[in-house]
Amino acid sequence: MPKKEVKTAPEMPKSTEELILNYQKDKYAVIPLASVWAKELRRKEENRHLTANEILDLALREVLDGTVDWKTVKKALASSAKAEDGVLQAMKDTKKSKS
Repeated sequence: MPKKEVKTAPEMPKSTEELILNYQKDKYAVIPLASVWAKELRRKEENRHLTANEILDLALREVLDGTVDWKTVKKALASSAKAEDGVLQAMKDTKKSKS
């Protein structure tokens, strides 16, 4: 007689409040990290359609579940700073060539 497969209910995604309450590390250190990460997410093209609340929720979730840490944020900030410097330099070069 074959054994019946036990089906478990699919795990529901945890709410942001539950993630905050169950976070084991310093909860107050998460706030600056999440705010900086939210600013970085806002700059990305794929997140342009999201509202500010949705971006903040996404940033908090990614920080609280460990997807994002300070190293990731520093890398993202460095790459976006390089891109901005390149754009500024190109704008300066075009102004000089027009003169």
